[in-house]
Parts: sequence; C-alpha cells; structure tokens
Amino acid sequence: MTGFLYRSCEWIMRFAFLNLLWIVFTLLGFIIGGFFPSTIAMFTIIRKWIIGHSDLPVLHTFWTTYKKEWLKSNLLGVLLLAASSIIYLEYTVINNSTHSFLQLSKYPFFLLVILFTFLLLYSIPVYVHYNITILQVFKNSVLIMLINPLNNIVMILGLVLVYYIGQILPALPILFGGSVSAFIIMWTCIQSFKHIERKKDALATIKKEE
Repeated sequence: MTGFLYRSCEWIMRFAFLNLLWIVFTLLGFIIGGFFPSTIAMFTIIRKWIIGHSDLPVLHTFWTTYKKEWLKSNLLGVLLLAASSIIYLEYTVINNSTHSFLQLSKYPFFLLVILFTFLLLYSIPVYVHYNITILQVFKNSVLIMLINPLNNIVMILGLVLVYYIGQILPALPILFGGSVSAFIIMWTCIQSFKHIERKKDALATIKKEE
C-alpha cells in the first residue's frame, strides 16, 4: 500500500512539473512563439512515459525537444492557426447571413468543424510519434481519425471529464490541465497507432501466405 501511494504521489508530481514546464516555456516564447514547441515537447515526454520510458530526465528532454522542434512545430502551428482562422471566418459569414443557401450550408459546415477538431487533436500526437513531413502529418491524422471512431469517442469523453472536473475544482487545470489532457489525447492516439500497426502486420502476413 505504501509503495502504491509513493508511486501515485510521484506521478502526480511528474504531471504537475510537466504542466509547469509547458506553461513556463510557452511564456518564454511570448506565447505565440512558444506554445507549439512547448506543446510538442510535452507530448514527446508523455509519449515516452506511455511506451515505458518513465525514468527519462524531464527537464533535459523538454528543453532539448523545445529547441530542436521550435521552427518545424511553429510552422505546423501557423498552418493550423491559418486553417482555424478561415473556418472561423466561414462560421461568421454563415451565422450572420440570412440567405437560405448559406443557412442550409450550416450542417455540412458543422461536420467540417468536427473533422477539423479531430485533426487538431491528432496532429500533434502524429507529429511526435512519426518522423514525417508536416503535409504527411495532416494526411495521416485524417486517415487515423477516420479509421478509429471508437478511440475518437474515448478521447472526447476523457477531455470532457477533465473539463468538468476543472469546473468543480478550478485550481486543478492550472496544476494539471495541460499535461493530463495531453496524456488522454496521446494515450488514445497510441491505441489508434497500435491498431493500425496490427492491421498492417495482418495484411503483411496474408500477403506472405499467398
């Protein structure tokens, strides 16, 4: 029992420390230039925790990843922010229009918003898990999202739970909001990645047998 409590406290401190690093390094980049490198660094560490590297040096790994991925991650961020801005402008036009055609376009537009939301959620896990180009990040994110609808639901339910707990205990998002949310997203994404790998292995086995 004592060992369980010790390990629990240790992981609580790890998530709190990682969340603090995420906030500090985001601010060091004046938010605009620091958010995406800091987020990539946080997801990188959480990915390593999930796959079994629980004893890695958190600060060193965070700082190394932050520096290494600063330019590429900010390019990813610029593209995501540009797409988000376009979607927001479209929403404003549709919402303020009285034209019947634009009013009818609300329904496919909301579907687009849902798909884009999942693209946002998958893009950073895909970025840190695979060594691929930014264009491939977007392509793979869409494919993985469409192939794994059950994991999408699990991810959203987990994030909604974090949100409501944060409403009940407002101090928790400051201490754990970013790191815990990143863990939920990364964990569900890794399950999707594993599912795809199993499918690939099964297809490869079938081809060999043929």
